[in-house]
Amino acid sequence: MRLVPAAAGAWLVTAIGIVAPIALSATTTGLLLTAGLVGGWWWWRRGPVGWVVPATAAAVVVGGFAATITLRQYHIHRHALYGAAGERSVVVTVRDDPRAVGGSGSRVWVPVRVGGLIGGVEAVVFAPARGWADAIPGQSLRADVMVRPPTRGLTVATLTARGEPRHVRGPPWYQRLATHVRAEFRKVAAMALPSPQSGLLPGLVLGDMSAQDPQLVKDFRTTSLSHLTAVSGSNFTLVAGAVLWLVRACGARPRVAAAITACVIVGFVILVRPSPSVVRAAVMGAVGLIAIASSRRSAAVPALATAILVLLTISPALAVDPGFALSVAATAGLIVFGSMVRDRLWQWGVARPLAELLAVSAVAQVVTAPLVALYSGTVSIVGMVANIAVALTIPSITLLGTTAAMLSPAVPPAAELLVRFTGPAVWWLVHVAQALAQAPGATVQVPDGAIGSLVVIAAILTTAAVVALAVRARRRAPHVQGHPGIWHDGRHGGTVEGSSDRR
Repeated sequence: MRLVPAAAGAWLVTAIGIVAPIALSATTTGLLLTAGLVGGWWWWRRGPVGWVVPATAAAVVVGGFAATITLRQYHIHRHALYGAAGERSVVVTVRDDPRAVGGSGSRVWVPVRVGGLIGGVEAVVFAPARGWADAIPGQSLRADVMVRPPTRGLTVATLTARGEPRHVRGPPWYQRLATHVRAEFRKVAAMALPSPQSGLLPGLVLGDMSAQDPQLVKDFRTTSLSHLTAVSGSNFTLVAGAVLWLVRACGARPRVAAAITACVIVGFVILVRPSPSVVRAAVMGAVGLIAIASSRRSAAVPALATAILVLLTISPALAVDPGFALSVAATAGLIVFGSMVRDRLWQWGVARPLAELLAVSAVAQVVTAPLVALYSGTVSIVGMVANIAVALTIPSITLLGTTAAMLSPAVPPAAELLVRFTGPAVWWLVHVAQALAQAPGATVQVPDGAIGSLVVIAAILTTAAVVALAVRARRRAPHVQGHPGIWHDGRHGGTVEGSSDRR
């Protein structure tokens, strides 16, 4: 638990540094580093005290993050595009796949970096689909853009392109290969499955939503299933876990198995594009692999805290990213409450596999509901039912689909066969989303922002209290009406005196 304050504090000061003025970030940095120096002096003069060492370490780590984000904002504010207006000609490097804006598909927005992938500053380009929709991460383009003030944290400006870009430098070979695999997998899915399943499968396997039906996107959002098309940490864990099991089954030593699985982790992240949930899962997987290679057991809490610190170091903008917050909240909820809920359901007579399934779905939905209300102002009533109904289909879709994606460029017939095997599971997923999205009261509107989040938290706590009281009342209820101290022994046909609680 000593890593938790450092991770939480680093996340907090990074978020403050993104949304607050530089003066506030600089003041926070000074206070934290001063606290770290005072703690170090105390430790040096008085000797190691239980709370001084972790508190000092946390203050130094958090102060370092505050200093980093302050310098990052200073670098952005001194850039030539910051605060500029009018038309400019700029060279940008694409950071992620272009995404459609609106339902027409005629315009896209592209995350870019101005000045190269190393040493540049981030920006966002809104552009016509023609010439921009096929941009590949790592590719450098020159474009005539209209410069406007930034609308996202840690971006220098919002750029609006009015025409097609001009090629400057191609993407790296591994991004070209990943793009080719994604394109071939879309073709195989279109040949093997009908619509809308054919457009959904690339999203489930590779996070490629370019061919997904817009109405199905809305249904997934209504039923809280949209995380499945973002290649969440669960998909990543399935792939890495399957590879690790296969390598160990072939007799590989732990360090060799960890090295091979690490290569798969890197390749899978490149293939599906480094979204916040995938990168978070990759870092946590790397921590676990280090533990395997060094023959040390890794606990879930320090692994998550380490993942947060590493990810915020690599990409500070994740501190205000909703997907990252939802991913960390779901993982933390499963770590803290997952086994507790599973064991309680098992004690109530629920079969262990079903108890595991119910616990994961219930905990993930409950702990992320306040954040969903904070960001969107809605709460899905059918989300838990939908996630439970489709949970058993996700492993087969992920494993068969990923194998098919790997085979699609070289052996299209084999890939098509595997995709056909995923057909029933994908059909069921679509059917559940469409049916539950049309159910009356599928979503409930709440005030967006902090008020809506507090309302949802209050509702969750009230429901938990009612359930706890009902369970306690049921335990105290007599098993035989008329005499609370006697219960019937069905095995011997008699009665036994004693407390009903003992039975």
